[in-house]
Amino acid sequence: MTDYRQRFDAIRGLSMHSVGDRPKVDITAVKQGGYIEFGGDSFQVVKLNRYLEVKWEDFSKLKKDYWVTELLLLNLLTGESATIEWEVDDELELSVTIERVSLSDLSFQGKRLKYSDLEDIAEEEEGVVSLKGTKFHYEEDDTWAALYYDENASDHQQVRMMEFSGGGNKSLTVELWEDEGAKPDKEAFLSEDLKPSAVKVLQAGIASEVS
Repeated sequence: MTDYRQRFDAIRGLSMHSVGDRPKVDITAVKQGGYIEFGGDSFQVVKLNRYLEVKWEDFSKLKKDYWVTELLLLNLLTGESATIEWEVDDELELSVTIERVSLSDLSFQGKRLKYSDLEDIAEEEEGVVSLKGTKFHYEEDDTWAALYYDENASDHQQVRMMEFSGGGNKSLTVELWEDEGAKPDKEAFLSEDLKPSAVKVLQAGIASEVS
């Protein structure tokens, strides 16, 4: 949670005039410093990062660039952080991170999930991971690799995303961040789908590019 001063400065940056007279734009127009609203709360975009999809095996680029954009958000009321990702395939798709998952809470075949289990799941292209009694099924078609471009970094990072579906609109992502000379660093997150119409753009923000 951020301090009061940061939230106060963020709230001051939201122009009430722009809210009333804003053009009809969607989340794809929002940049760092922009403001959006969803779920009854208002947020400032404090950072914008991007993922470029690449080949799973060696992180080489695909023939056509396919980007996923990550917005790191500050809740103007509570000061808590949130994350939204959006991409455009045949249509605009959004998801919101609802929980960071402790790896110790994930199990596979009744035992704590290990990196070797993830390797086996990827090789077999199937598997079920459990989180506090809820089963998440491996989704080979949704699993992907990317070059991650941090807005504040001069270089990119390599990451593989293993995607698991829990049914409905919730999913579990296990991220494997490449670490030269060592096993990948692992992180896990729960997310749920979000309808584009559920997000209202209050203020688009300043232009920002990732090279």
